[in-house]
Amino acid sequence: MTAIAERLGRKRAYGVKTGVTLNANTPAVLVSGYLTSVTDGAGAGISAGVTTFEVDNSAGANGTILAEVVAGEHKFANSGDIAVTDVGATAYFVDDAIVSASHDTNSRNPAGKIIQVDGDGVWVNLGQ
Repeated sequence: MTAIAERLGRKRAYGVKTGVTLNANTPAVLVSGYLTSVTDGAGAGISAGVTTFEVDNSAGANGTILAEVVAGEHKFANSGDIAVTDVGATAYFVDDAIVSASHDTNSRNPAGKIIQVDGDGVWVNLGQ
């Protein structure tokens, strides 16, 4: 059997969960296959990437609207508990701007692998 297709790009599109509005340039996660905010899913979300445009599926059913995300390395504010020694570990979303080393008793969605820690933030590889 051969591959159906190949993609190298970092941009992907997913159906948006019903009742969800996502702002542009914010991280999003997949919960049960649908894109939603990073604070939804109680730790069960899968990091998808950062949205490129605002989408509003507040009145639609699951998947009625697609949202484009960009996977890869993105910088977020440090909650204060991530150190250089955490490079390679998993970061967790506190909200759409802040990441932490703590999953907070599995209530936070994983953001991705910590790539680099700077004085002004944390580089995290999303959507991998």
